[in-house]
Amino acid sequence: MPDTTALEAAPRRELHVFYVLDTSGSMQGQPIQRLNRAMEETTQALKQLAYHNGDAKVKIAVLEFNSDVRWMQPAGPEEMEDFFWQDLSAGGMTFMGAALDELNSKLSRHSFLSSMTGAFLPVIIFMTDGFANDDYEDSLARAMQNRWFRKATRVGFAIGDAPDTEMIAKLVGDSEAVIRTNDLGIFAKLLRFVTVSASTIASVSHTNDAAAGGAAAVRFALEDADISSATVDPGVTYTPEQAASEFGVDDGFGGSYATSDDGWTDDDEW
Repeated sequence: MPDTTALEAAPRRELHVFYVLDTSGSMQGQPIQRLNRAMEETTQALKQLAYHNGDAKVKIAVLEFNSDVRWMQPAGPEEMEDFFWQDLSAGGMTFMGAALDELNSKLSRHSFLSSMTGAFLPVIIFMTDGFANDDYEDSLARAMQNRWFRKATRVGFAIGDAPDTEMIAKLVGDSEAVIRTNDLGIFAKLLRFVTVSASTIASVSHTNDAAAGGAAAVRFALEDADISSATVDPGVTYTPEQAASEFGVDDGFGGSYATSDDGWTDDDEW
């Protein structure tokens, strides 16, 4: 009879949480200060989630963008127990397209998503307070060819007085996966709740509907935080079907894809 005391715990699949954060000049002052404190609080909550999650090994990667793009973890996502927040500063323009291209280049089994134990679909959380200063739509079209991006649980935050909510809805695939608020306190609270909700959904979900996952994360976060004043602007609708039509992608597993360097081969599995 085998010695059960010698058995080791099964290796956990990795769950990658990506933040894509606007640190352009319009974020100077109170907005960037509040973002830093919000991320500090959020990552502490994520550490607690990671500690208690027996199914997933949670890792984090933060991409800031302004007139340039920069990973806080240039070597790849870090395990939560090793992660410490470092404050960001604001300046420059809003190059969302460049951020999407950089994120897309890393969403690959040959790059940030390499794992010996396999990986859940990632969580991607976008935040911006303005409009893109570059052509983000071509970059989004390229990202939509990457299954890791398209199938990710994506949530967007449109903060401040005049964010481009339509752009954020396109990035995440559904206006119901976007939170719109100009209250920095509400933003900070919901960033924490959304991160926990989205990460929990991604680590247990068996659905391939990214929009459903993002919208559910927002719905649960609003309920758990007991906040009803943060919503996406009415009338902003961008469904997965519209995305598939515009970008010419198949939201299932069949068909051909324009990008071959997305870390996806015929024998790859989720």
